[in-house]
Amino acid sequence: MALEFQADFDGYLDSSYGHGVTGTIFEVQQSLWDQRNGLIDTWYDIDSGNTTNINFIFDADYFAIPGESVDFEGYQPTAFIKQKDAPYVSHDDRLIVNAITTRSGTQIFPETIYTIKGVENANNGLVKVLLMEE
Repeated sequence: MALEFQADFDGYLDSSYGHGVTGTIFEVQQSLWDQRNGLIDTWYDIDSGNTTNINFIFDADYFAIPGESVDFEGYQPTAFIKQKDAPYVSHDDRLIVNAITTRSGTQIFPETIYTIKGVENANNGLVKVLLMEE
């Protein structure tokens, strides 16, 4: 089985010909260890308040949430981001998913703002982030 490289993901994430959509990620400055700005997440100043325009795969699968007697329908929006595009993505960062349209300009999905609530980095080049709509 061939290994995939960061450059291989560019085709997957292309918003014109691949599976990707466009958006903007906002790194927030919130502290996990210290109340001083800049000292967060690890020893380094990684959440600097930067904004970055990125391509990513957006998904919002429906699934059953178990209840007392019946299940409820729900969904968990997720995004798959190339690790090099957002190397320091973390909880409470914001992701704006730009409006998704057809080639003729018909809007399928409106622009939506999400807060990142989970980061799953498998060290394979893509980072899966769990989102919560604002």
